Amino acid sequence: MLSFRLRLIERLMPRPGNTLWLWAALAGVVGALATVAFREAISLLQWGFTRHTGSLVAVASALQPWQRVWIPALGGLLAGTVLVLARRMPGARSAPDYMEAIAAGDGVIKPGQSLLRSLSSLLSIASGASIGREGAMVQLGAMAASVLGKSVDFNVPRQRLLTACGAAAGIASAYNAPIAGALFVSEIVLGSVAMSGLGPLLVASVSASIVIHQVVGYHASYDMPAFAPIAGADVLPYLMLGALTGLVAPAFLWMLDAAKSLFARLPLPLALRLALGGLIVGLVSMYEPQVWGNGYSVVNSILGSPWGWQALLLVLMAKLLATSATVGSGAVGGVFTPTLFVGATFGALYAHALNALVPGMALPSACAAVAMGAMLAATTHAPLMSILMISEMTMSYQITLPLMLACVSAYSVARVFRRGSVYAASLRSQRTDAGVQAIRLTTVADLIKPDRPSVTPQTSVAELAQVFARHRVQYLYVVNEQGGFVGAVSLHDVARAMAQHAVPTLFASDILLREFPALTPDMDMSAALLVFARHHGERLPVVSDEGGVRKLLGSATKTDVMLLMGASLTR
Repeated sequence: MLSFRLRLIERLMPRPGNTLWLWAALAGVVGALATVAFREAISLLQWGFTRHTGSLVAVASALQPWQRVWIPALGGLLAGTVLVLARRMPGARSAPDYMEAIAAGDGVIKPGQSLLRSLSSLLSIASGASIGREGAMVQLGAMAASVLGKSVDFNVPRQRLLTACGAAAGIASAYNAPIAGALFVSEIVLGSVAMSGLGPLLVASVSASIVIHQVVGYHASYDMPAFAPIAGADVLPYLMLGALTGLVAPAFLWMLDAAKSLFARLPLPLALRLALGGLIVGLVSMYEPQVWGNGYSVVNSILGSPWGWQALLLVLMAKLLATSATVGSGAVGGVFTPTLFVGATFGALYAHALNALVPGMALPSACAAVAMGAMLAATTHAPLMSILMISEMTMSYQITLPLMLACVSAYSVARVFRRGSVYAASLRSQRTDAGVQAIRLTTVADLIKPDRPSVTPQTSVAELAQVFARHRVQYLYVVNEQGGFVGAVSLHDVARAMAQHAVPTLFASDILLREFPALTPDMDMSAALLVFARHHGERLPVVSDEGGVRKLLGSATKTDVMLLMGASLTR
């Protein structure tokens, strides 16, 4: 029976990489629950500001013009005050956001800072600020996963990856886009689409999506009308749309940068700067209430029904001004959804212009959706993620071909005018510095895990079988009477000995692998990787030379070395 158990363990033994996927699934669950809590908090605060719930655009339209002015200003003042408190917390200067923590830090996000910044974002969003709620959702998802990783004392590579899983869960929950959410974090934040990182991110995204679908239901983020698939020569106008969007995107990012510089030069404290940004949004909303919020309802309206070109142009100009004021003032939130808004309105305007030249040449809803993806590709410099994001958010595969062409075209043109994306520009120097430091300064000593139970050369095969059955490892390390590491015994060899009924006559010394490879604590990652390359197992012992005795310190895994090397080399 014991022999059968050993053979079963040998076949079904979980690998460290697989157990990380289980933690990724849990990170997806906690990340999704964090976004659900944020959604509910927005509704609660929105009712407190306006005594209404539902779409912010509908709420703004129901309010008096004077109310639309003071509510965003008050919300900005309160949000700024909370940000001031957050900046006065101990260690506030070194507290990273999720991108910095994953790309250049140790994956640890301090809950105090994140919660205060999320409260500031809540106050801005609930009072009508022209900014996306999804940025704070992703930050909360990453923070929840970071806390989970700290609770089980993950080392740096695993902590960083688990935090990334929480961010992917936040994106998947916010946009109903699990594939694009995982690819966003992998491509933009981690800087690599290697399976060692992408696999756990996909698991986290899927588990988050399952939770969200159970809690708030399943529906496409944007509703697309039905139409015939676009193919053949009909895709050519969308290629031109992508190229034009590649010109618009850098101008949009330049406008946001200029607004930040302008507000930074104002001799006002932070709280008053956010209040001024809210006041500008309020003044704009007196004449165009559709600038409130992230613009989901407006984009759905553009996709679902025809708009006149004058209305499109007006709402586009108003949204650009309101978003620039909100972002420039320093409000906490994302520009991802406002970017989609700009893309949708520009695409619909393009359809009007094209149809004025050649009637019936373009579908306004298709042009709007394709331009959303093109705008996203041009601002993030991640065309593959953008294609998948729009496909998942609209669930409209009729636009797949023109969407692909437009995204690649927009990305290619935008790179000519702006080298850095909206995210990569702020992360490039951090990635470079952190990558060099990780290779130079990290040693095997930073990755040592407590060693599994060791055995002596005199341990019988029957006793070895009992230890293997209890601890589920591939190898047991053997130490002599002086505590020195002398080799290892394999689960496969013990299982074979048990099957041959050679138990009474065999000991660990008889099946000892004396030339078993080992790492040293001062070994760098490159040297460790070379040792792992000559060994088919996942785990290796770490030994130190103390007075001529190779003392067993613990073990390190190939997965941890690969995660650290992969994250460092892609920066």
